[in-house]
Amino acid sequence: MDLTGTSWGAFEVWGPFSEGGMSRVWLARHRELSSPVVLKTLLDVADPEEAFTLLRREARLMARIPSPRVVRPVDVGVVEADSCGRVPYLAQEYVDGLDLAELERRRRAALRRSLPLWYVCRAITEVASALHSAHQTGVLHRDIKPSNLFGSPQTGIRLGDFGIAQARRGGSRKIGGTLRYLAPEVLRGAPPTRQCDVYSLGATAYDLHYGSPPFNDPVDIVGDSPVRFPAARSPNEAYFQHVLARMLERSPSQRFESVSGPLRQLSALSRDLRPQPPPAVYLGQGDFQLGPVHIRCIQGDIADASAEGIINSATDEMRMRDGVAGALRAKGGQEIEDEALRGGNRALGECVATNGGALACRYVIHAVSAWKEASCIGRASQRALLLAEELGLRTLALPALGTGRARVTSEASAYAMGAALQEHLALGGSRLREVTFVLYDRETLDLFIEQLSGLFLGDLDPHEDSREAQPRPSEALDETIYLGPRSQR
Repeated sequence: MDLTGTSWGAFEVWGPFSEGGMSRVWLARHRELSSPVVLKTLLDVADPEEAFTLLRREARLMARIPSPRVVRPVDVGVVEADSCGRVPYLAQEYVDGLDLAELERRRRAALRRSLPLWYVCRAITEVASALHSAHQTGVLHRDIKPSNLFGSPQTGIRLGDFGIAQARRGGSRKIGGTLRYLAPEVLRGAPPTRQCDVYSLGATAYDLHYGSPPFNDPVDIVGDSPVRFPAARSPNEAYFQHVLARMLERSPSQRFESVSGPLRQLSALSRDLRPQPPPAVYLGQGDFQLGPVHIRCIQGDIADASAEGIINSATDEMRMRDGVAGALRAKGGQEIEDEALRGGNRALGECVATNGGALACRYVIHAVSAWKEASCIGRASQRALLLAEELGLRTLALPALGTGRARVTSEASAYAMGAALQEHLALGGSRLREVTFVLYDRETLDLFIEQLSGLFLGDLDPHEDSREAQPRPSEALDETIYLGPRSQR
C-alpha cells in the first residue's frame, strides 16, 4: 500500500514515516494550517470496518485524557484510496523530535554515555504525569516503553501509541505489550491494572539510564530474584534506584499502588537534579561560548565555510539544484549529489552523510527538514548533531534549515535548531567544539542572533511554558522521606 502524494480529507500525505508490527505511520500536512501530522494505518486488520473501530477506540481513549503530555488525536476517518480501496486512519499530533529509544541508543553508540540522570528523571516525571492523568480518566496504556515516549527539545516529552490501551473496566484480558517491559502478573495471565503500567514505567526508566531493561527473558521476569542495579555513583542515583526498586517489585502488593507515588518522588529528585544550563558567555554580536563549545552566527555562503562537517538543507529527493544544496554542489562537485542520490528518497527528519567533495569539509550531512511549510526541523537537527558525533566531528557549519523551498520562517528555523543544539550540549559528552551558523542575508542573521541569544543568554527555557505544575513533595512520601542532598545542586 503506497499512499504517497494522496489527499485524505484535510490532509496531504508526504509519505511513509515509520512502521511497526501492527501499524504503518505516514507523515502528512494539514492543507489549510500547513502543520505536520502523523497518520496511522493498521497492517494486520484486513476488514476496513474493524480497523476503523480499533482506530476510533484508540483516538477516543487518547482524547479523553486531559494532559498536555499525551500525544493528541487530530482526526479519525476512512479515506478512499484508488490503489487500495477504503483505508481507515488515525491522525495524531506530530512531535518534532526523537523517541527516547533512538536518542538513548545513538548517544550510547556514539559517545559511550547513558542519558544523564537529571534528564531521565525529568522525562519519567513528565510521562508519569501523563500516565496519572490517563489512570484518573480510566485509561490503561499497557505498552509503556522508550520508543513510545516522544521528545521535543522545544516542548518536552509526550506519551504516545495507545494502540493496545483499554478502559480500566470492561477491557480485554488478552496479554498485550512489549515483553521486556511487561509486569510479571501480565505474563501469568492476570488482568491489566494501573500497577502494570507502574512496572512498565519503572522498566523504561531503568532502560533509559542503564541501557537495557532490568529483565529480558520471560523466565527472569516472572522469577523471584531481585532487580540488580549497578553501583550507585551518587546519593541521588541511590535514591533513584530505591524508587525504581519499588516500581519493579514482582508482587503487585509490594509495588506502588498508583503512579502518583513515583510521580511525587521522582518530581522531587528531578527538581534536586535539575542542572544549570552550560555556562553561556556573550563574546560579541552573535558570538557565544556555551560550555566548551564556541557558537557563532555569521553572514555568508555556506559553500565557503571551513569545518569538519557542513549541514545541507536537503529535500526528500536529495537533488542539489537550488538554494543551499545548489551552492554546495556548485562548489563541492557533482560527486556529492551522486552519493546522496544512491540511497533514493529520504524521509522527512532523516539525515545522511556524504563525502565533502571539493568543499573545505570532511562530510556533508544532508538534513531533510521541512516540506510545504510543515517543519520537521527539530527532529532533523537532533539527528544531524547525533550523526556528527557518530562521525567524530568537532566543528560544524549550519545554514538555516527549511527556509528555502519549504518556506519555514527564519524565526521558526532558528528556534528549532537552537533548542536542539542547547539540549544536545546539555546532555553532555559532546565532541563538538565549534558550531557556526552561516546565514545568507542580514535579516536572517539578525533573527538567528535574536533567537539564539534568548535561548543561550536569557531566561527562555523551551520546556518551561509547556511543563505543567508538579505536586510538591510532602515530608513523607509513601513511607519514604526524601533526603536528596542539596549539595548536589
